[in-house]
Amino acid sequence: MFTRYHFFFRIPLHVAACVVCWVTVAHACPFCSSLAPTLSDDLEEASVAVIAKFESISEQADEFFMCRLRITKVIKGDPALKNSVIEVLIQKQPAADSIFWLTGYGEDRIQWAAAKNISKSAVAYLQGLRGLQGSGAGRLEHFLGFLQHSDPLVAADAYNEFADASLTEIAGLRDKLDRRWVVGQVLDPSLPRHRRRLCWTFLSQCGKAADAKLFDEAISKRQADATFSLGMDAAISCYLSLGGENALARIERDYLSNREAEYLDSFAAINAIRVHGTDLKQIPRQRLARALRSVLSRTDLADLVIPDLARWEDWTALERIAELFEQSTEADRFIRQAAVLYVKNCPLPRAANVLQRLKAIDPKAVELAEASMMLYPGLATVPVPSPADDAASTEIEKASVPAVAEQPLSGFDETDGD
Repeated sequence: MFTRYHFFFRIPLHVAACVVCWVTVAHACPFCSSLAPTLSDDLEEASVAVIAKFESISEQADEFFMCRLRITKVIKGDPALKNSVIEVLIQKQPAADSIFWLTGYGEDRIQWAAAKNISKSAVAYLQGLRGLQGSGAGRLEHFLGFLQHSDPLVAADAYNEFADASLTEIAGLRDKLDRRWVVGQVLDPSLPRHRRRLCWTFLSQCGKAADAKLFDEAISKRQADATFSLGMDAAISCYLSLGGENALARIERDYLSNREAEYLDSFAAINAIRVHGTDLKQIPRQRLARALRSVLSRTDLADLVIPDLARWEDWTALERIAELFEQSTEADRFIRQAAVLYVKNCPLPRAANVLQRLKAIDPKAVELAEASMMLYPGLATVPVPSPADDAASTEIEKASVPAVAEQPLSGFDETDGD
């Protein structure tokens, strides 16, 4: 079962408070978690990268097979490796026409990573990685068409490229996005959550105002089918991009100030608003801060937004945050840490008196918060973990990642071949 502070397990309170308040915001897409290092990353780190074809196999102990592969293309490394034979252990017997992608490390004796069985159509993609030039949106455009590739390895790698990209880089592809394809994707029930999040991010760039209705359609789908993995934070962010301040008013009413809202939905709404205030800047930050201030009426969520208000220099909540500190109990102790950091950053003259009030109530909490500021003397931010929307979503997402069962074997056989 999800618990909101599951990532603080066995972390001392003063360290946890520091983590909550001082972790910086990542530059990669905040809604698209990379599932693995990209093949470009692997290629850069490896000393050798090759494509090889299956030649023969022999059964080994523990249900593994020793597979002999002949190198047909050298993407990186010594060209003399072509036509050489290598041997690797694999778990599943390949078809006679199987092709593999391998990366190796070291110079004198190559240490081969796990062999990845690929399709013939993936070969051109892998060859194209070596000579890929440029950066930002220009480089990212290369991977756009590969998101629909039939080879799971290629499609997953293209996704990981976008997951590692910033929202600014994705926005640079606005005119290159196929809106009709994106619209079809966001409501496709077979799409795993991580891919849907990316498509919501695309739609926020290429969508029309009328596409805001897709948010309600997605909510209806989730109500009808518990396995539908919505990607709520990205969906809300898209809804705000397409619907502006009117959409924000609805999110504020339904998910922020509404005490009956599901916790994960409220969490997602906070995340979406945080991204808009930090990265997108399509809605005035003052209006976004007003929406987050409505969360201060909910003690179960208040500590999540206090750091954002401090970072956005919204000091209108000073008295309310002091009240939250005074009224807090052991069950919501994180409010005290966040409140102290807010007050310490507040430039208003009366903030000094407020801080003295807090010290009189709980001097230890103030001391711990002040100590955390010495470790990272910056403005307060908050990490944004992405809790699973539901268990079914997690299983769907796992199933979408191509598994590599083969095990690496050190060594290289310089046997000449035809």
